[in-house]
Amino acid sequence: MKSTDMMLDVTLATGLAQQTCIAATLHLPGDMGEPPTQLIFAVHGGGYTRGYWHPPFADDSYSFARWFTGQGKAVLTIDMLGMGESSRPEPESSLSGAIIARAHADALRQVVAQWAGPISVTGVGHSMGGMMIIAQAAAHPAMDRVAVLGWANEPMILGDTDVAALQAGLIPSGYLATAREPMRGLFYASDVPMALIEADEAHGSTTPVTLGREALTPGIAHAAAAKIAVPVLVVQSEVDTSPAPDKEPAYFSSSPSVELHLLEAAAHCQNFAGTRSAHWARLDEWIDRTS
Repeated sequence: MKSTDMMLDVTLATGLAQQTCIAATLHLPGDMGEPPTQLIFAVHGGGYTRGYWHPPFADDSYSFARWFTGQGKAVLTIDMLGMGESSRPEPESSLSGAIIARAHADALRQVVAQWAGPISVTGVGHSMGGMMIIAQAAAHPAMDRVAVLGWANEPMILGDTDVAALQAGLIPSGYLATAREPMRGLFYASDVPMALIEADEAHGSTTPVTLGREALTPGIAHAAAAKIAVPVLVVQSEVDTSPAPDKEPAYFSSSPSVELHLLEAAAHCQNFAGTRSAHWARLDEWIDRTS
């Protein structure tokens, strides 16, 4: 696998009165001689960075990027605007979900523009990244299919936490660290090694309050989900955010094809599950089948 880090200037797309950049990494198959024909655009969740897709603290068996480049696909991972190494605009209150979706769409556009031939793009969003990939696909329809992992359009359950209390406790503006230890029961299945959990938590990121507030707002992605007119895959784990996974596909009412995959023996963070390879294989089969 060949990996290239980049900083993509998205200032014009955001309309913010300050330079704004998206940090990204493009992973390519090591033996790729021609431009890719398949690109996965992967967006992490709240409290995470693009390292979720290729964790620097874990062996290669936990790398989504390495697994998919092994199938001949390119993988573009980004740090969401306001997170990781991407710009943190000030004041944070100048951000909105729509602005962040525009920034992500422009980052994708810039990378795809470097290749002359046709390329099929799969948007993959995990958790809060699922909310953002829905918003991007609806407002900037440049993706050929969308996979929504661990995001719930049904009223979300977040382990033992109270969603309404979390929302009420948010500060008006700023960048917040996620209290990760209380989320362990939701994020990780019982077979995930504690050393891996602790390393994952140590590599977390702050999150814009704007995105936290939107993610905790019931129905926030319903209108956008209904606009998506490409194939959609919904993935929920055995322990995850939706109280009724079977009801999730109906929110994508304009999609020509909506599938639901339920991942057994896994919690919310599928990439750390013991069944992660089966999850990736089903996702890869769906991409190929809908291409």
